[in-house]
Amino acid sequence: MSADESSSRPETDDCPLPLAAQQRNSLIYGLFWCLFYFAAPITYVGNTHANLLKQFTDSDITANLPHAFYQWFTACPILVAWFLPQPKVLRPLIVGALSAMTLAAALVAGALWLRSSASLVVAATILFGTIFGAANGILVTAMWEVVRRGTSSRLRGRTMSLAFGIGPLFACAGSVLQQMVMNPEPFRLTAGISIPTFGLGFPLNYLAMFSAGVPVLALATLLGTQFVLPAESAGWPADRIETHHPGQAALRSLTEFFTHRPVLFASLAYLLVYSGGNAIFDNVSLHARDVLGDEIEDTQGIQSFLRFSFKSVTGLCLGWLLARTSPRAPVLATTALLLIGIAWVLGSSGYWYLLSAGLLGAGELFGAYFPNYVVSASSKSTVRANVALLNLLGSFVGFASVGYGLISEAYSRTATFFTAGGLLILSVGLILATLPPRPTAPDEPSEVPAAH
Repeated sequence: MSADESSSRPETDDCPLPLAAQQRNSLIYGLFWCLFYFAAPITYVGNTHANLLKQFTDSDITANLPHAFYQWFTACPILVAWFLPQPKVLRPLIVGALSAMTLAAALVAGALWLRSSASLVVAATILFGTIFGAANGILVTAMWEVVRRGTSSRLRGRTMSLAFGIGPLFACAGSVLQQMVMNPEPFRLTAGISIPTFGLGFPLNYLAMFSAGVPVLALATLLGTQFVLPAESAGWPADRIETHHPGQAALRSLTEFFTHRPVLFASLAYLLVYSGGNAIFDNVSLHARDVLGDEIEDTQGIQSFLRFSFKSVTGLCLGWLLARTSPRAPVLATTALLLIGIAWVLGSSGYWYLLSAGLLGAGELFGAYFPNYVVSASSKSTVRANVALLNLLGSFVGFASVGYGLISEAYSRTATFFTAGGLLILSVGLILATLPPRPTAPDEPSEVPAAH
């Protein structure tokens, strides 16, 4: 590294890149999430997909399958992390994952455009959830390694605020468009005030949403090629010894994952929070019509707008909280917000019920701050594998989605909300009892021979 590059970084900076390159990575990371959030009506596998399948089936179990398959296939990234641990493959992994997502959106749009049979549309939508589960898991683990290697901890709070504070504003814009697309008639907010519409009926409304997602995801794919990584910097001396053999990478990551308590217990708490605060979202959305009455227009867009507007404000606050306190504070805050959201679901009525989407959306940022905690507690050589193992645990949330469907049909949707609340209460206790506010990362291995 040149003297000029060294002088462009503070001495306390823990990233070998010059500050300008770190800021570039931070900006690209934020812009990427702005695009991904803009396409949230389809990239967030759950509400839209469940409501689409309810047009073809009366089964809550079937409606929950896209989300379930999404969760099950988030297990795939661990194999990628073990077999392809080299930093040089980060950008190809990001581009490949986003290309697969683009194709998945095009498949559902194609099935709707061709007026395919109900079974084919159901299959395409479940396949969408499957592809997104595998691709999104690979994408997220690679992105977190980019953040760990390509930005310093000094920039982490600002990076998170940009991605998860400004980004959800784009999801709000996408949600307004979703509301305009999903309803053939203007949606009445109050007397004399309504949201205009494109006048599309079924299935053209869903066709428009999935078709619009294709170019947005394609642009995100292009953006993913623009990250600058330290391994590409001339004279970078850090991480000279890389783990290339799959067996060595697996052993190293598994040892750290199961013996380093902050990583292990954060992952277990993540599983509980994911099961209680995110897998329940489909039932919360489906329950809106029961609360508001069948005579109202579709409220998916309104729910999405509230979900992401609350998330935007909360994301800005959590970035500040992370910068001022510790990695554990946002973890607790998001879990508490999810618990408040479940309480609101159980205690509200009428149009007030829709605020539950906002509260749960704000708490949904646990999906950013639990991985951030794990990243902070991980060594650089295992960060991608640890986040992949975190996703592997998250794959079990698919069983929670199916379980909520079974509980809903055997008892009621209300019973699923009590179940979710119990899981969140348990997770708060686990976080307070086991996670230190500022986790420390294990030392890097002194020697990890590469495979020949």
